Amino acid sequence: MLIYTEMEAAMRTDDADRYAALLAENFEYVRHKSQDTIGREAMRNLLTKVWRPGNRTIEDLRCLYENDDILVVHTTLSFASGSREGAMIVHHKRDGLIVRAESGVSDLSDGARPGSVPQRIPTHSAAPGSGPIPHETSI
Repeated sequence: MLIYTEMEAAMRTDDADRYAALLAENFEYVRHKSQDTIGREAMRNLLTKVWRPGNRTIEDLRCLYENDDILVVHTTLSFASGSREGAMIVHHKRDGLIVRAESGVSDLSDGARPGSVPQRIPTHSAAPGSGPIPHETSI
């Protein structure tokens, strides 16, 4: 069952109850900074606070992929405080409800520290015929 359209409607109308109706009773959200988890009711309460009138503006919201098992969403938000964030949220689904969500968030504010953006790690190609990397071989 596809649920993005309902999720988008809830987000665009700041309706935390409508959003929470998409969450399974055993839902857990993994916080991107602390890795702590919160349940369905705590998530509804958090969204009620964050989605209060005038607190945030959705600059961009789109579904990158959805099937019966997973929903991947990207959004860009600006807040009354002046901060901006880009977020990628992966939602695991079961029986048409979200059972787990985890996000990665990037600070897009003008004052974001340059070092806060992940740096590209150079990769090195192995010499032809050098074989697999030892820790990646199966036993």
